[in-house]
Amino acid sequence: MTMMRFLCSLTLSLQFLLLFSSLFPTTLLTNCSPLNHSTHHHECHEHESYALLQFKESFLTSKSASYNPISYPKTASWVPTTDCCSWDGIECNELTGHVIGIDLSSGQLYGSMDPNSTLFSLVHLRSLNLSDNDFNHSQIPAKIGELSQLRYLNLSHGNENTFSGEVPSQVSQLSNLLSLDLRSYTFGSLPYDLINHLQLKASTLTSLTQNSTRLEHLRLSFVTISSSLPHTLTNLTSLQKLTLRQCELYGEFPIGIFHLPNLRVLNLGQNQNLRGMLPNFHSSSFINIILDGTSFYGTIPTSIENLTSLNCFVIPRCSFYGAIPSALGNLTQLAQLDLAYNGFVGEIPHSLFRLENLEILSLGYNFFEGQLALDMFLKLKMLNVLDLPYNKLSLFSQNRAVNMTIIPPIQWLGLGSCNLTGKVPTWIMNLTSLYHLNLYKNNLQGEIPYFLFMLENLTGLNLADNWLEGHVELDMLSKLKKLTALGLGGGNKLSFSEGKNTSNVTIPSQIQYLELNSCNLVHFPNIIQYLQELTNLHLPCNGIKTIPDWIWNKTSLQCLMIFNNPLIGEISPLICNLQSLVYLDLSSNNLVGMIPSCLGSFSRSLQILSLAGNKLTGNIPQTYVKGNALQLIDFSSNK
Repeated sequence: MTMMRFLCSLTLSLQFLLLFSSLFPTTLLTNCSPLNHSTHHHECHEHESYALLQFKESFLTSKSASYNPISYPKTASWVPTTDCCSWDGIECNELTGHVIGIDLSSGQLYGSMDPNSTLFSLVHLRSLNLSDNDFNHSQIPAKIGELSQLRYLNLSHGNENTFSGEVPSQVSQLSNLLSLDLRSYTFGSLPYDLINHLQLKASTLTSLTQNSTRLEHLRLSFVTISSSLPHTLTNLTSLQKLTLRQCELYGEFPIGIFHLPNLRVLNLGQNQNLRGMLPNFHSSSFINIILDGTSFYGTIPTSIENLTSLNCFVIPRCSFYGAIPSALGNLTQLAQLDLAYNGFVGEIPHSLFRLENLEILSLGYNFFEGQLALDMFLKLKMLNVLDLPYNKLSLFSQNRAVNMTIIPPIQWLGLGSCNLTGKVPTWIMNLTSLYHLNLYKNNLQGEIPYFLFMLENLTGLNLADNWLEGHVELDMLSKLKKLTALGLGGGNKLSFSEGKNTSNVTIPSQIQYLELNSCNLVHFPNIIQYLQELTNLHLPCNGIKTIPDWIWNKTSLQCLMIFNNPLIGEISPLICNLQSLVYLDLSSNNLVGMIPSCLGSFSRSLQILSLAGNKLTGNIPQTYVKGNALQLIDFSSNK
């Protein structure tokens, strides 16, 4: 569910990428004389045209410089023989002819920003958008402070080679700012685990919030601030959007920010040391509240029902507790509700099933209890994600076929450890858009239904630790052409074979995670040989005696677990080809010979190395790579 926790952040990023191309209305001054209703249009000033051309000449254009798939070289239209007011991305004041707006977002610019760039001579600029270009880690020039008329400044980025270093203190001199955007964003993937390239001093942030009192949008996600938040933020009464994701913030969050009269979007996610509580809500302006991965704590107040426009409420991996107020069911606009990894207790309010616009419901890893009919969730006609694992719930299903015209378009179904009994619910066959199905650690019985192998959009399937039985031919996987993760082991009583026509089967070679724990395997499934992108292989508690040599060619492997098998022979020194390994566990086998000396120095990434419970002899490896990541070495119960 890692991917979903951060979906709101991605939605916000994509939603506002084109902000500055649409929010700059130009005031048109006309002659009010009743005899003359025409507007005088002035051409671009020569010195401003020259400044723009000089700026253009300081950069190359490259498609790889912009992350946006619909980017194009905007400066290609900048030629000296035409009026600069007609150039792509340029806006002029129609009365004076001065350049007042530059939008080069996703313009494929590549190069370093000159600290004395002619750009900063355009003192009439009201809007400047240079987002999603490649500025080769250059610093934001201090001369940015000379553009005193700026209302909108966007230097956000979607690639790694953007502005770097400290945000100049001069940015706080821009007292007319309405919008400042320095955030990171990505297209097509989730904006987590990004690297912070920019740093902002706490003193600069304080000065900015003191001087730019008309700010409406302040987006600093993935800018390292490393301080507590200044209370001057509570004075920004015009503020509508505040995004401070992964800024290394700490201390107590000023509760007064929640009471700003116009605040609609608040994103504080991934600031682990930032503490705070939800207030008693009075305003109804909030649309998005995103607090994932912070140290916010306390209960959800019943006054949350006053946030009648709330669309996204995402607070996983925090320290919230108590019962969920049934008042949440009154938020009819709610589309995303993520409360996972907290300490919530009690029953899941039935009022949630009234939320007809709900698309994401994630309640896993709490302490919810009680019985709940899965069929209740089918009332949520817009539901895309349902994730309820590891609670104290007892879910049950009437196990009836559901008319496809009424079933929601669920794409992610996580029901691990939910005390499900009986057979795999047959209505799952109608979830034709399903790409993730997790039924791990339940009490499901019977054979694996054939219809699961017909869900051709599946990328993840986990049926491990149930009471399933019967025979599985691994070539059935060929029908799941998008599958990347498969778990079938555990308490199941399955038997496996390669299938009848393995030579003619198109194996889903993109499988990255394969878990066949306790599956009565007596040899390595040959199908594994064709998994070109395999990163995690779990084959513990089987009857495998030998490891084929081709396994050592799978250099993408990060996790190899073959413990509790009757493996014989020596550990091949070719194991040290697997330089990406993080976990290696060959414990509780019958391996003999010496430990390959390279095991201490073959990988900087190796964290767990367990060869315990074998018949290994000789010396422990004496050399370990500098900067290694080893956390555990277990060579016990050998010779």
